[in-house]
Amino acid sequence: MTKTRTTWRRALALIEARAERVDVSAAWPAENMADLKRCGALTWAVPRAFGGTGMDAVLLHQRYEELARRCLTTALIFTQRDSAVGFLVSAANAPISAQLLRSMARGTVFATIGIAQLTTSGRHLPPAVVARRTSGGFRVSGRIPWVTGAAQAQRIIVGAVTSDGRQILLALRARQPRVVVETRRDMVALNASCTGAVQLRHVLVPDADVLIPPCNNALALRSGHRSFGLSTCVLPLGVAAGALSMAEDLAKARFHTCRGAITDLRREYTHLAARVYRVGASSRLLQKPGIGAQLRAQSNHLAACSALAALELAKGRGFMCESPAQRRARESLFFFVWSSPTVVIEQTLALLAWRGGR
Repeated sequence: MTKTRTTWRRALALIEARAERVDVSAAWPAENMADLKRCGALTWAVPRAFGGTGMDAVLLHQRYEELARRCLTTALIFTQRDSAVGFLVSAANAPISAQLLRSMARGTVFATIGIAQLTTSGRHLPPAVVARRTSGGFRVSGRIPWVTGAAQAQRIIVGAVTSDGRQILLALRARQPRVVVETRRDMVALNASCTGAVQLRHVLVPDADVLIPPCNNALALRSGHRSFGLSTCVLPLGVAAGALSMAEDLAKARFHTCRGAITDLRREYTHLAARVYRVGASSRLLQKPGIGAQLRAQSNHLAACSALAALELAKGRGFMCESPAQRRARESLFFFVWSSPTVVIEQTLALLAWRGGR
């Protein structure tokens, strides 16, 4: 086993040992982020040209899943940070991109994304964030509904709509007076991710910090550069895997008659994970109508079923907030509200209604 792999395993063990404390305390997991830096994880998504290691996309997403298996809060922070890396790579010709990528590979800058207003959280509403051209840049105003690590970030990759209805992507400096992180509202889980809304009050973003100038679809460039197309499936698979390991241990210790059901869930996980990684790495398979939505709904559903299995076997102790089973059950709910387009919602409801099989 390579030194890098050994260090990664050590980081995973430390992060898993803190998972309940992170969940209950709702405090930013600084120790976990330090562990990720020490094992080199902050370099994985960054190309070699910018000081990273440019890890293979499938292996990178397998590691996201391994992290979610231990602590979904840390996995969410890490993947949102790496999404920011992906946008910067897609806009590598922008003046600021190379500088930020190098800083992110070194771990001296934490950047995250604020694009929900251009996706499922605001696409059918009036523009939530507006950018107006001014001398030397853009004045940006509005409210980003969801930003993970907002209070910790030095940069937020922000999507906005211009006055003529086009979209723009900006590398916003997060720590300035006109950028206001709202007081965090309590969520069912993942509070330590410090996910919440950010208000932009006529913030001046200079031309040097524009990643993608006004265009019809600012997010399309990122999609075109992705080398793995099912990123939102791997975190629920991680939660499912963690919950199933817990359920297997509980069934082995006290509930021998339940082993068959847990084995069935494990078999379903193995089959679904193999399919997600096969399809996610193939642009040809991803072009099949509805395949992405189907796999995402199935991954979400499996995470919930696996978490409930662990909760059932944990019995009364599983209803205590500090229980790992309780954490898994609450974590699994996140995927039902995480930027789900209508087609995923339809697939999910069909599964919940037992239509079309599992």
